[in-house]
Amino acid sequence: MDDNFIGLVAILSAVTLPIVAGLILGYQFITSRHRERMGLINQGIIPPETSKKKSAPDRLVSLRNGIVLVSLGIGIVAGILIIENLVLDKKGESSVMASAILVFLGIGYLAYFFLSQKIEKRDIQEGDQQD
Repeated sequence: MDDNFIGLVAILSAVTLPIVAGLILGYQFITSRHRERMGLINQGIIPPETSKKKSAPDRLVSLRNGIVLVSLGIGIVAGILIIENLVLDKKGESSVMASAILVFLGIGYLAYFFLSQKIEKRDIQEGDQQD
């Protein structure tokens, strides 16, 4: 009975303590920001508006993330196919999987590098033509 209680307390502590700490810190941040804004208003200063506008997504970052995720998936599939078709021990399986993933990630980053160079050159040429 005591072992179950200790385990339950440990799990609840691991889950609830970060949540409670986050709530307390969030409340303190909101109240301090409110006090600061009220202090500025009392002095006759209009505080600047804090807008939460999302910035436009960067095309190159999206391209990189897409290429990396696709190459990661291809690496995992290639590793699984190699493991299924070759007779390997457990240590060999993990090294084959890791190397397949790393090879395809490297290929993905190289593809991103060359594509981003083409895109940057095209953007520069379009900018020169508009001037």
